[in-house]
Amino acid sequence: MSGTFQDSQILTYQHGIPTSLRKTAQQWDFPNAWAPLQDLVIRGLAKSPSSRTQEVAFQLAQNWIRTNFDVYSQKSAMYEKYDISNGGQPGGGGEYEVQEGFGWTNGVVLMLLDRYGDRLSSGTQTAFLEPHYLAATLLLSLPLSLLPQ
Repeated sequence: MSGTFQDSQILTYQHGIPTSLRKTAQQWDFPNAWAPLQDLVIRGLAKSPSSRTQEVAFQLAQNWIRTNFDVYSQKSAMYEKYDISNGGQPGGGGEYEVQEGFGWTNGVVLMLLDRYGDRLSSGTQTAFLEPHYLAATLLLSLPLSLLPQ
């Protein structure tokens, strides 16, 4: 799994984790990021016994919160998916227009606020963390037995 994270560079996107790295113009592919995937990855990393990996989970949560906050500040709406290659703007592709006010986006944001609310920032006064910091932190926290030989 460490090779997958390292090779794919999925942690280097500052507006969320892409659903896939395939560029097909379909809604489930790059550059779209969906809230349920953010939730699964963040929860999984947060369960690690490694404090460094837990910090990666927090940084991913921070990036997702900032993306949602920025778009909400501009458009007064939450969206079902976000285009992580376009500053986190509402996503696209597939057979219908991007939907506003989406339940799972709202739910994941509420979950992240509940879990990390004492540490999260809207980003109005701070820049996104360097994306490569996330990948480097995660790789440093993996047990040596999981690294490719």
